[in-house]
Parts: sequence; structure tokens; C-alpha cells
Amino acid sequence: MPIPNVLKLLPPTRLSAKLLYAILPPTLLAICGVAWLQYHLARTEILGAINKEINFLAQRTADNVDELLDQRRRDLFTLSETPLIADHYHNVDFRLFDEAAAYRKELELYLSRFAERSASYARMWYLDAGGREIVRVPARAAEEAHSRRDYFVQARTARRDEWTVSSIETLAGVGSVLYFAKPIRDERDVFRGALVLAYDLSHLREALRAIEVGRRGRAYLRTGGGRTLEGRPVLEAKLERLSASRSLKRQPWTVVVEAPFDDFLGPLRTIYNATMLIAAVAILALASMLLLLVRSITRPIATLVEAARAVGAGYLSHRIPEPGPDELGTLAVAFNRMTSRLERNSRLNSELQAQLIQAEKLSAVGQLIASVAHELNNPLGAISGYAQMALLGECPPALKDDMRHVYDNVLRCRKVVDNLLFFVRKSRHERKKVDLNRAASAALELLEYRLLKTEDVAVVKKLADPAPEVAGDFQELVQVLLNLINNACDAMRLASRYPEGKRLVVSTGAAAGRAFIAVEDNGPGVPEHAKDSVFLAFFTTKSAGHGTGLGLSICRQIAQDHGGDVSFENRASGCVFRLELPEASPSELDRLEAPAEPVEHPPVPGKRVLVADDEMDIAELIARLLREDGDEVQVVLRGDEALKLLETNSYDLLISDVEMEHAKGSDLYAKLVERGDRASDRVLFVTGDVLNARVLEFFSRTGCEYLVKPFDIHELRQTARRLLARF
Repeated sequence: MPIPNVLKLLPPTRLSAKLLYAILPPTLLAICGVAWLQYHLARTEILGAINKEINFLAQRTADNVDELLDQRRRDLFTLSETPLIADHYHNVDFRLFDEAAAYRKELELYLSRFAERSASYARMWYLDAGGREIVRVPARAAEEAHSRRDYFVQARTARRDEWTVSSIETLAGVGSVLYFAKPIRDERDVFRGALVLAYDLSHLREALRAIEVGRRGRAYLRTGGGRTLEGRPVLEAKLERLSASRSLKRQPWTVVVEAPFDDFLGPLRTIYNATMLIAAVAILALASMLLLLVRSITRPIATLVEAARAVGAGYLSHRIPEPGPDELGTLAVAFNRMTSRLERNSRLNSELQAQLIQAEKLSAVGQLIASVAHELNNPLGAISGYAQMALLGECPPALKDDMRHVYDNVLRCRKVVDNLLFFVRKSRHERKKVDLNRAASAALELLEYRLLKTEDVAVVKKLADPAPEVAGDFQELVQVLLNLINNACDAMRLASRYPEGKRLVVSTGAAAGRAFIAVEDNGPGVPEHAKDSVFLAFFTTKSAGHGTGLGLSICRQIAQDHGGDVSFENRASGCVFRLELPEASPSELDRLEAPAEPVEHPPVPGKRVLVADDEMDIAELIARLLREDGDEVQVVLRGDEALKLLETNSYDLLISDVEMEHAKGSDLYAKLVERGDRASDRVLFVTGDVLNARVLEFFSRTGCEYLVKPFDIHELRQTARRLLARF
């Protein structure tokens, strides 16, 4: 079709764009504006109501605390009115010491019973005019010096009807207490002693802890001298919060109630986000409706134009009826020939497009795997490190055995991540002597619960004697077997059709320099239409949600990396998958078994080390290892904080993560180089971002040493000692 004729067909497209530009932006702005206005109005109303509630709660809490303190005053006055005190000092005055001792015992019993009923006081004392203990409850408490304590000095100068209360003090064996004291004066208003109650503030803390404001809100007391009495954990300083305070009536204290905004605004933000999503969907629906309307209005009437538009829209099977041997018939024949060629070319393009989509999928999976590997390696590093610390420490044998299982499974998790990395890059694999019988037994042991208890599978092992041995990575080969056995279990899911039930046979052997492991099941076998595709990435015969299509492709990749392959064969009773590997020669096995003697470096105590890692568990683990070597370690969890420390301090060693908030590990290294600090030659990086090309290029360019998370704590300790010993 000539270019001018093609241009004549474009105005409907331009009209569609004009209508969309005229309708969609105002509609979008109106919807977003209404949603924004509603959100902020609702936010203002909610915060106002919450602020009012918090103020009410602060006042009520202050009243409750006042009532608690008033109760202490009432207890003090009640106890001080007992005639036993006067009887005691009167008998002492008349030197009737036996009678005085009897009254002292009665007073002690009286105070003890009161303490049991109240359960609020850690100590009670009746002190004489010189501050000596006459009665103390509990009686077994060690005698203390009271004559110069503030509560006794204040009580000595107070009037008969007055009482005093101390600031918050610490009582050994109890914690924070308040001392309530009242003077004991005789009929002549002579000071004869003091009654002192040590109020255990844990009761007040419990009352503060019982106050709930949202999920993380709390109430606390701010006392004199900048001290606080906390009920719940302190909120993070960066959190925006609502706060209200009220002063107490009888004490120069303040009750503070606070709660973060997020506890109350979180649901509102969720509603706001949902509203914006609905608005976006509505805009898309409106755009679609407008396009359909424009097309229905601008659809050409002429048959030739209709046919051309149908072909342009992708309906390549459309044909124009041939009216006859005239010019229109000739044009129709030419048009139909053109559409036939277009249809054939479209099929070819679709096949190419499918291949491009598959390539894009693999590229996207590579990026996803890189992110997942980094996020998994951080917690795995912490779990691995602390498990190794437990194994090296003194702990019960049963716990040590449990921690050994934890550490083994951490290594398995790391191997699983490494297997996923096959789709991104080739990794360095371990090559050791592998006993295929042991690998088969290990895989069956890991899946024992599913095979015997969940799936009720009868397992038959046919292991060769002697066991075939190959050179390779034990964990990767076990991973291949796990995938094959799991696939066999999935294939036998409908095994109730078979009278013999589910049956799995795992066998090993060797012949003609090739070793093998075979996994045979009695399932339905591989469907005919899938035989050529089962090893392709993302291809699966399982239902949605039961497979990713990566298992067999990973198995084949691992096998080929070991110089072997994976194949399958359908049989009358099921299917058998066979992993074949080259059998290792005796000389190669002897070489693989000979471990290199590691060089052990002694501790270098007294050095200053800075540890920077945004994973607190990993940072504390590294610090703990180096402190055990006698080094002085400082830990920071943010990159910008580490930069500030490097500007003002000198360190003998820097151990840092690569990716951190506000500043990266490369920024810390650059700061050391810029200052000419000799520690720039003693930098050790720990990272879980093993696929980041920029990070690997940085290591290659600078020559800095690094360890990959999860790391072996012995290797980290030896590397740190070696770097510290350089100067």
C-alpha cells in the first residue's frame, strides 16, 4: 500500500489521542485531589480525636499515680498511730527493757502483717531519735545506716502531722524505691524517732505498663533530676509521635503519655493507597471505553478500508471476496496474496517473539535471584555465625548436637542459593571425593518425613558395593537427588490407582568409567508431549502453584558442571531418572582427599577495630569474636556514622559491609585513602551481594579482602588476625 494511502488511515488514531488528552488528565487530577483531600481531612480528625484521648489518658494516669502515692501516705499515717510505738519508747524511758522488747516484737509483728497484706513495700523501719533501727521488716534484712539519709534528716525537722517523701533511690536487692517517712513525736512534741516505708516502684511500673495506647504507645513518669520511670520500651527517636503530659499534685513529677502516628494512621494510609489504586484502574477502564467508542465512530464503511484496518489490527486471516475478473477483483486478489504473506510472516514473528520473551524471563529471574541471594545471605550469616559460636563454646551435648544440625542446614541453604545462581553466572564449586551411596542416603534421610509419613511411599534402596565414587560437590549432588525424588513423589500423587501403592527405588552403580544414581517411581511417567521440554527452564507439567519449572533444568546444569548428564526413561510401571557422572580415578581421589595445612595466626590483642554493618546480629557477632581476642571493638549500624568516626578517630582495622544506609563500604575505604590512613591496607569487607558486578569490580580494583556471607567464623577470625599483624 502506498505511503500516502497509509497516512489517510491515521486520523482516527490522532482523534483517539485528542479525546484521551482532553478527558483523562482532568479526571485523573480530580480523583487524586479528592482522595488527597479526604485523606488529610480524615488524618486531621483522627489525630485530633487521638490527641484528646491521650490527654485524657495522661490526666487519668496522673490521678491514678496521685492516688497510689496518697495511699502510701495513708498507710504511713495509719501505721504511725499505733500505740505500740509510744509504749516502746515509754518503757525505754523508764528502763523497763523487757517490756520494751515485748512491745518491739509486737510492733514488728504488726508491721510484718501489714506488709504481707499490702505487698507494696520492700522495707519498713521504725527508727529511734538517733536513726538506729528498732524494728525492720523484713527482719532478716541487713542493718543500714539511716542517721544521715535524707528521709531521716527531713523527718527529724518535720512537724507531728507532716510526712516526707524522697526522690527515687536504688535499694540493694530490690531496685528503685521511694522512702516515705513520718516523725514520731511524744506528748511534749519531742522527736522520738521516725517510721519509714520503702515503696517498691515495680508496682508503679506495672501500673504504667498496663496503659496501652495503640500498638507501641506508652506512659512513663518524668521525675526530678532528669530521671524517668519507664513502663514500656522507649520509642525510637525518629518516630513522629503524639504526646501529652500532666503534673502530679503532691510530687514534682510529670506523667507523659505518647504514641507514634503510625499506630493510628497505618489503616488510613492503606485506605488511601487502595483508593489511588482504584482510581488508576478506573482511568484505565475509561481509556479503554473511549478507544472502543472512537473506533466504532470512525470505522470506515468501504470494504477495502475495513479489510485493511482488520489486517492492520492483526486479523491476518481476513480475506476480501473476489467479485470477478474486473479491476476490483484484481485488487482483491492482490490484497489476499498480501495478507497471506503477512500471515505467514506473523507466525514467524510470533515464534521469534516467544523466544525473546523467554530470554527476558531469564534476565528478570537473574535480577531476582541476585536480590534474593543478597537478602538471604545476611540472615544466614547471622545464623551460621552464632551456631558456630555455640559449637565452639561450652554447652550440653544435646544442645551442641542440635546446633550442629542448624549449622549443617545453613550450609544446605547456602548451597540452594548457589544452585539458583547457575542462571546468572558460573560459580566456583567445591571438588571433593563424593560417595554416591552416602549422597543417596543423605537425600532420602532429608525427605524421610515426606516419603514415609506424608506420602506413604515404600522406599527401596539398591546401593552398589563397593560404593561408586566421583569428584564433585556433595551438597550439589544431594540437591539433584532431592529434586528428582520430589518430582517422583509429585508424579505418584495419584498412586491410589495402583494396587501396589507408591513405590520408590533408588539405586547406584558404575560401569565403563561412569557412575550413576537412578530414581525410579511407579507413577504415570512423562507425558509424550512433554518429553522434549522437561529439562527447559520454566517448563512444568504440574498444576499452577505446584511447580516453577526450574527443578530439572537445575539438575541438568549441575550434572553438566560435573561432566555428566541427567536422562529419563518411561517404563511400563512408571519412570526412571538417571544421573550419570564420570567415575573418579584413585589418584584423583587421593589428591582431593589431601587437605592443605592452614596457617594459624595468633591473636593480636589491644588493637582498635571498627565494625560497620547494618545487620545488627552480624555486627555484634564480629565484635564478639574480636573482643575474645582482646581487641577494642566499636560497632556502628549505619554507613554515615562510620564515616564520622573515621574522620575523628584512627583504627587498626576496618571490617565493613558493602551495602549500607546513607554510605557504602566503598565510601569508607575512600575516606581512609583520602586521609592517607595506613588502615586503608587493613580493610576487610563482608558481603552477601555476590552477584553485583559493581561490587566485584571494586574488590578487583582495590585488592581489598572480602568474605561472603554466611562466612566461617574461624576464617573471619584468622583473616582479621592476619591483617592486624601487618603492622
